[in-house]
This record gives sequence, C-alpha cells and structure tokens, in this order.
Amino acid sequence: MTHDDKKTVRFSYGAGFTLIELLVVIAIISVLASVVLASVNSARAKARDARRLSDMKQIQLALQLFYDTNNRYPSVAESGDDPGLAGWRVSFLPNFLAALTPTYMPIIPGDPINSGPPVSDGNPFGSMFNSRPDGTFFYMYYNYGAGSSYGYSWSGPFSVFGFRSVEATDKTKLPKAQCGPMPCTGGSYPGINTPTCRDWSSEFDYSIFLVP
Repeated sequence: MTHDDKKTVRFSYGAGFTLIELLVVIAIISVLASVVLASVNSARAKARDARRLSDMKQIQLALQLFYDTNNRYPSVAESGDDPGLAGWRVSFLPNFLAALTPTYMPIIPGDPINSGPPVSDGNPFGSMFNSRPDGTFFYMYYNYGAGSSYGYSWSGPFSVFGFRSVEATDKTKLPKAQCGPMPCTGGSYPGINTPTCRDWSSEFDYSIFLVP
C-alpha cells in the first residue's frame, strides 16, 4: 500500500454551547419542571379532596346505621378515648368515632393529610375555631345534648359532622351547617355567652347536621 492509497481521516470539531446558551436551556428546563410539578400537585390536591368527599358519604352512612340500631347518634363520650379538641372528636387523635367500629364500619378513615392545631392553647375552645386556611386538615364530629340551643328548629340531641379544609375544591358549593339568623353575629357558645345562632361553616369547609 502506497502512501497515496492511505485515506486521511480528519475530525471536525464543531463549536460547543456557549455559557449563555447553556443557561437558557437550564432556565427553560426549570420552567417546564415547575409547570409539571404544579400540575402534579394540583392533581394530588384534587384527589385528596375527592377522597374526603367519599369518606364523608361512607362515615355518614355508618352513622345513620348506628342511629337505626340505637335510635340515637354516638355520644361524644363513646366517640374517642381522648379529650379531643375543644370537646370535639377529631381524626388526627386516637379512636376517632370508635363507636362505629367494627359493627358499622371496619376502619374509620382519617383525612388524607390528617393534621390539626394544638389541643390546648389556654383557650377553652382551643385553636379549633381558627379562621382558615390555617394549614390544618382533619375530620370532626360532635354530639350536642338536648339542652343545647343555637336557634335551630328541632328538639332533642343532634350531631355535627364534617371536615376542616379542602385544597382544590370550591368550598362555597359544599354543605354548611348553620343555625339561627345568618349571618351569625350574636353569641354562639353556651356557658360563655347567650347562644343565638351558630355557623359551623365558618370553622369547617364541610359540615352537616345529623338530626333525629
């Protein structure tokens, strides 16, 4: 093989990305990643809200079955072993709605996030009634005795049931437990002031009455 028979192989090296071009690419990737992450987070929030609404239907059915059997709704005393939150039974504390298990519901679900405010903060009603959004998510239940009066139109014991907060749902379309003249501007806590009304929707995004 002569020298002329040999092929000369040459490599051509193109110019690489400049620093500015790399920064632009990184910026674009970051923007796309943030958009995707926001979409994923929104989808997860909607999924958690859907589960909350589904849980409400299941627990309400179990409470109605309890009523059909016992001619009453569970008392606060039999709805948890702990002092609860301002007297309420809440899903982030143990034995939430224990009276329903296992006969009426094998497992009582809790909120997908299931976080609550401090149980005691020097206020007899605790921080249960803080304005939302306050970053707390839980299910709640309370049974009021026959002597309770908030301007409601029925007599006898009744219960209020629901959950604290939604994340991606229009809460104005959710059920609201309200008694007495609205908006509620008068007293609303027996033992502290004269109850003339009560708007549980100011405390919970979803609240319903369980009435005999």
